[in-house]
Amino acid sequence: MKAQAGTIVCFGEVLLRLSAAAGNSMRDASRFDLHVGGAEANVAAALANLGFPTRMVSTLPDNDLGLNAVRALRGEGVDCSGISTKAGRMGVYYLTPAKGAAGGKVLYDRTASSFASCDVPDAALLDGARHLHLSGISLAVSADASRATRALAHAARERGLTISFDGNFRPSLWALTDRDSRPEIAELVDLADIFFGNHKDMALLLGREIGAEGGQYRRDAVLETFDAFPNLSAIASTARHIEPDGTHRLVARMDTASDSAESREHVLTGIIDRIGTGDAFSAGVLTVWLDDPAAVSRAVESGIALSALKHFMPGDFCRANREELAAAIEGGSDVTR
Repeated sequence: MKAQAGTIVCFGEVLLRLSAAAGNSMRDASRFDLHVGGAEANVAAALANLGFPTRMVSTLPDNDLGLNAVRALRGEGVDCSGISTKAGRMGVYYLTPAKGAAGGKVLYDRTASSFASCDVPDAALLDGARHLHLSGISLAVSADASRATRALAHAARERGLTISFDGNFRPSLWALTDRDSRPEIAELVDLADIFFGNHKDMALLLGREIGAEGGQYRRDAVLETFDAFPNLSAIASTARHIEPDGTHRLVARMDTASDSAESREHVLTGIIDRIGTGDAFSAGVLTVWLDDPAAVSRAVESGIALSALKHFMPGDFCRANREELAAAIEGGSDVTR
């Protein structure tokens, strides 16, 4: 399937990732591997590699670190004309990579970054666009970044673009600015057409506890979320089970008001890098959903297959092309290596 014309705009902070090398933790590391990433940038890069025209809108410092990030995105085929520069520093996060059954650990270092004091983007950056992708991380970074994110979402809605929003709830970021996350997240979900979020995200939005993800608990929460946010047409999420030997079992689900689909299970061993796998899922779903919102089953299979592929790619970006994605979808539930 060939991507249709019309740019997909992604707005958010572009970050440098410093990963402890050779299985070390941050407290033991003597050197770090550097990668460029960030939730929204990861989606832009993944979609660009799948043949979609994408534009990154962000703010970076006017220095060599900012230039490094722009060059990395351009190398993936992302249009960087929407990236401005401003005084401040480059946002960074440090990673102790996941190893076997042990989860990874992230330490953010992005206070006073250029993006944290970003201005509201010019709505003209949406010219020629068909879709806007956002995440809750931009809301959490700072009040200025939240204001810019929400303003761009309203401009996109006024122009008739579709909008996807990934909840990406980061308690540690919200805690730094002492703001109530729910009203700002709810404002974005209210504008969105498709929401990437699990039962915890829906619990935050609905203001009540929700039972374990899956089955009727999930469906009831989904229907309640659709009632609360009538513009929303689809909700998608992944679930991961990690075996004691480090094997990961990955499934996904997608719901609309009238339909739902659960993906086949992907069994993953020998994983290289888990960072960006959720963003790859979002990009895989959008690959189908943008052209056929009713194709729920195909969209969720595309999303989980792209996420599975990303587990075996170093760095934050998923570089799979259309042929590789198609092959992964056809691979079903076989072990993915």
